[in-house]
Amino acid sequence: MEAVWKAAAPVSVRQVLDTLNARRPKPLAYTTVMTVMNRLVDKKVLARSGERRRYVYEATASDAAAVAVRELMRAHGQAAVAPFVEQARADPAVLRRLRVLVREES
Repeated sequence: MEAVWKAAAPVSVRQVLDTLNARRPKPLAYTTVMTVMNRLVDKKVLARSGERRRYVYEATASDAAAVAVRELMRAHGQAAVAPFVEQARADPAVLRRLRVLVREES
């Protein structure tokens, strides 16, 4: 996801693969990265556009926290988030961040 978030524009599987493999001693296979990216599309963490063999991907949320909140809400609804909101009331910065995340998902 970091490779997608850091990109200035939508990215291809090849671009993500090249970014990941630049930091790895043992390279990943193209099909491995493609499979993971397509699963992230199914989970609505990535959005895919273009045509077959020319797909590009972009993140649907701005960071990992936004993705985590989305998955938590999808799986457990308001009951999962309510305790965080209660704790966040003691820290205005955290409460502001939660509000931003909620707006991104609306």
